[in-house]
Amino acid sequence: MLMDLYELYQQMFYEKIIFCFSGPVSQNVVEGIGATLKLKMEVEENDINTIQKVFSIFVEQMQNLMNYSAERVSQEKAGGDLGIGIFVVGFREGHFYVRCGNKIHNDKLNMIREQVDELRTLNSDELKALYRQRRKEPDPDDSKGAGLGFIEMARKASQPIEIDYTAVDETISFLSITVCI
Repeated sequence: MLMDLYELYQQMFYEKIIFCFSGPVSQNVVEGIGATLKLKMEVEENDINTIQKVFSIFVEQMQNLMNYSAERVSQEKAGGDLGIGIFVVGFREGHFYVRCGNKIHNDKLNMIREQVDELRTLNSDELKALYRQRRKEPDPDDSKGAGLGFIEMARKASQPIEIDYTAVDETISFLSITVCI
């Protein structure tokens, strides 16, 4: 159990973490956090373009967590099971970053790594063309959306998307995705 909440507060202040959430995610949670995040950034007088990019990436990351987290909890009031993970927004080296982490089945990990590695090699015009091409294609079989989330995040990012993972066991890893704005 965390004994010293002040120590956590100081560490978050030192790391310039402006928002952190851990737990099950529903649409209501996304809406509440989104409104709070926007307000906090507006109060701090951030540029509206930056606020919109952070918000957009926040939504993409949270949808990935809701749809693909291997760790789930059943919640009838929310209409089914909820994905569990952690979400952080911070500021480092002159840029905001949005970082999301959750457990994922290892058989999906290579697909994600390959997709992100491909995006890391593309410039903004190539990302735009790829986005348009994928919009015309049918949704992938194993996707709960159009498969455009990583492309959309890469288009808004000021640096290539970072991913890292830690093996939990033979079938599960903890995946972290960081997008800088």
